[in-house]
Amino acid sequence: MKRHPNLFISLLVALSLFWGCAKTETPKSTQQASSGTITNQGNVFEVTSVEKRSPKVPNFSWKDGSGATVTFDQFRGKATLINFWATWCGPCKKELPDLVALSNELAPKNAKILGVSVDRAPGVTDLVRSFTSEHGITYPVLIANDDMEDAFGNPRLIPTSYLIDSSGNIAQTIVGLHTKDFYQQAITSLLKN
Repeated sequence: MKRHPNLFISLLVALSLFWGCAKTETPKSTQQASSGTITNQGNVFEVTSVEKRSPKVPNFSWKDGSGATVTFDQFRGKATLINFWATWCGPCKKELPDLVALSNELAPKNAKILGVSVDRAPGVTDLVRSFTSEHGITYPVLIANDDMEDAFGNPRLIPTSYLIDSSGNIAQTIVGLHTKDFYQQAITSLLKN
């Protein structure tokens, strides 16, 4: 039987494009943010500090719309899905509607979703803010910095999600595109423990 290494490589590339995006991608369309001024800060915030700690999830902070400091430790006691994504990532865009719907369903339960954009561009906050508004993302979205990505092990593919238990431990790392049902089952099983 003759082997076809080029066919194998092509198949791997195709699967990775469907399953997730390599984090080094930055299409030219995201290198400039929209020129319009966005006055509503909405739900997009820049990470201001990161504290690594093992085996617990890193603690990180940001300033909310009123200027108050919010830390991830304030989520302690809840199951939390931290989803690393980017505006230019096709698989990320595909799973966002499911995450928005799931976030709305989880609101009355002891669970939250937190988005983390790994976009890098001049005016990135306005770019991500415009994107989240356009796509109806209602849960908080943070703009990652190098320290935050480093604290989470520098995810190579996006989307990459971390399921955090109520004690602040990373219960599961989820790489690639997944469905609402998949995430719902993972979060529900964590809530039962």
